[in-house]
Amino acid sequence: MKVKLSVVLFLLLALINVSAQFKSTVARVSEAATLEEIGHPIDPQPLIDRFNKANGIDPTKFVNEPALLKKVTAYNVGDKKNLWSSNFVTKQFYLSPSTCRAVGTNCYIFVEDSMWTAGNVSQDAVNSVMNAFDNSTPANAAKGIYQTNVETFGFPPNVDGDSKIIIHILNIPDGYTGKAGEGYVAGYFYSVNQSTTHANSNKAEIYYLDCKPLNLLTANGLKTGMGTAAHEFQHMIMYNYHPGGQVTFFNEAWSLVAEVVCGYGLYGQSGTQGYSNNTNRYLLNWNDLDATDVLKDYSRAARFSLYLYEQFGADILKKYTQSVKTGVDAFDNDVFPKLGTTRRFADVLHDWFIANYVNDKNVSPGLTKYGYSYSPVAKVNPISTSLSSTVTTNEDAVNKAAAQYITFSSGKNITINFKSNTSAVKVKAVKIGSGTPIISDVVLNSDVNFSDFGTAYNSLTFIVYHNDANSTSGGPFAFTYSYSGTAASGTQELAYDSTEPVGFIQQTNGDSIAVKFDAVPGAKLDSIRIAIRNLVPINGRVLDYLGYTTQLGGTTYASFTATSKLTQAPSVIDQNGTYPYPQPYPNWTKVDLRSSNITSDKNFIVQFPIEDPYPSKNRVLSTYHPSTGVEHTVLYKASTETWGYSGVANLPDYSWACLIRAYVSYGTSDVSEPIEILPSSFTLSQNYPNPFNPSTVISYTLPKQSRVQIKIYDAIGNEIRSLIDEEKSAGKYNILWDSRNNYGTRVSSGVYFYKITADGFAQTKKMVLMK
Repeated sequence: MKVKLSVVLFLLLALINVSAQFKSTVARVSEAATLEEIGHPIDPQPLIDRFNKANGIDPTKFVNEPALLKKVTAYNVGDKKNLWSSNFVTKQFYLSPSTCRAVGTNCYIFVEDSMWTAGNVSQDAVNSVMNAFDNSTPANAAKGIYQTNVETFGFPPNVDGDSKIIIHILNIPDGYTGKAGEGYVAGYFYSVNQSTTHANSNKAEIYYLDCKPLNLLTANGLKTGMGTAAHEFQHMIMYNYHPGGQVTFFNEAWSLVAEVVCGYGLYGQSGTQGYSNNTNRYLLNWNDLDATDVLKDYSRAARFSLYLYEQFGADILKKYTQSVKTGVDAFDNDVFPKLGTTRRFADVLHDWFIANYVNDKNVSPGLTKYGYSYSPVAKVNPISTSLSSTVTTNEDAVNKAAAQYITFSSGKNITINFKSNTSAVKVKAVKIGSGTPIISDVVLNSDVNFSDFGTAYNSLTFIVYHNDANSTSGGPFAFTYSYSGTAASGTQELAYDSTEPVGFIQQTNGDSIAVKFDAVPGAKLDSIRIAIRNLVPINGRVLDYLGYTTQLGGTTYASFTATSKLTQAPSVIDQNGTYPYPQPYPNWTKVDLRSSNITSDKNFIVQFPIEDPYPSKNRVLSTYHPSTGVEHTVLYKASTETWGYSGVANLPDYSWACLIRAYVSYGTSDVSEPIEILPSSFTLSQNYPNPFNPSTVISYTLPKQSRVQIKIYDAIGNEIRSLIDEEKSAGKYNILWDSRNNYGTRVSSGVYFYKITADGFAQTKKMVLMK
């Protein structure tokens, strides 16, 4: 699978933990350029460790080396040169026979001869790379990457006496085999090339740019390469001012914001690895040892550097790069004083935590510190909490220089008490209603009442944070919060799926399926709804949850029989091996459980034993669900007496989710059908079915009235279909795409992307049309 612009993921490659020494770029998800396939990031640190050990490299010994060798003459088009490069598979240096294919104002472009002969690089591609580096970027048609980065950060090193930078285009040996979801190194800067004595140094300013599988023959491939160029050239500049090493977080943050400054977009902020879902991490953390976990660090670094850039302009980027100090000390004792601001790092961090949730630059006249100008920047996803008249206490912790977000979106008149044994934990309240958000401090260790919650405003979020990045205590810092109030009337939906059925889980007689539901203190179980497959009734029960043991459920609270609404059997599997269920699916069956008087103060499960083989007995339908953490659907295998999860064979990042939903009510419920509460956040679900033919359903949720756009794009970014562009009220929606374009013609098989934009929220997902 080729990984292009939307998926270039800049992973750290550091030699002996000196972050400026060796930087690489591998497949990633970008929010600014999302219309490409998603690759799987590699784990670079073990590869670099092996490379170091095999070659005995200590890059720190090259710092302050005397400049003994200089380039005798400049290069010309057609000049041949064997350039030292790194093979990350064999852990060896090798000479790459290459030819100079272009000479620009600020660069020489050498192309590996084998890649030129094979047609992986053309002269048009070389000229495009040179033009982007020298003359023009998406941010400024009159400035190239070189001028933009030099003006923003400073000058690159110059050990060869020639101000031009060598861009070496080659097939980087990184072990990439072309398997689906596999990542690759798209480019890197290597500080050994600044050495005038190392045997494998090119003794020149050079960085490496991949051309296989990175496709420089396409517009999106070139954008990927130029985003890589902006990123790696900043690493080269940073090395010039900090050859002994820089704080990894800020080195990477500056390279990520270089992409934004040059117009190549902001690193992805949503998804399971995005900052929106990973706010409670130490700001300066950098996890080199886990190639997946480090993606969270990249996302956070990109967002923080963007915030600093917007708040203080490009001057902060240059002053930090060229400061003799590093880290937080550089900001507080050098950069901020020179910028003439009284804000210090702790102040900025405090404001950043608020901006990540509020994202509104008009909260108060003259205060732009609580939002972003760049769009889209996904808001953080808070923990949703429900009110009851009974006092509920939760225990949690916040990490150093990190934040937790806790939100209430239903109920009235909340009283809350945050307690902590350390003054390092602080709390802000954010009230959101029809007007401008209101932000206030929350006093710790005392009851605080918000009597106007549920009347003057309908959303109350607490930001629990620690903003001392220099704290000698590593945390985490424990806190508790106790709250009570008037619960929302009506019924609340508990759902761990968001799509329509694609099939059912194949199990045998004696097995079971179950969905675990999280507790809702102060409420009672009103009913459940299930999507069932056939005409015959299906038996189930509600049980106390014991944990993932041989006895998942304990006490039986209720047994029931669910009856199908269908009058005739559904169709069989079609010729494509899919289940052509109607969309939306009509056979959602309700079971009223009010008479069982079941409280939802504790976790509970809804279980369906598998009896006779299908179709003699019915089945609960299932859909796909992203495999992010512990899933709620679990399966019991009678043969092994164990509970577990079930993955989807052709979708490695997904598991099955049974279509069972529970509804809990506050007080007395006499509704004939469950009422689904409004969503607490914007979401875009994976389309269903996927792959599909000829139609598929896209689901999304809106927490408030918003203008919504959903568009379909092909694999190279062309708009295929505009599905919706209109104002919608808060709620959950499904929209059908029948594989037709804007002109009513059905499109061909292939990979397509659908993107939602609504009130500053934007997200893109991939789908496959298979005929």
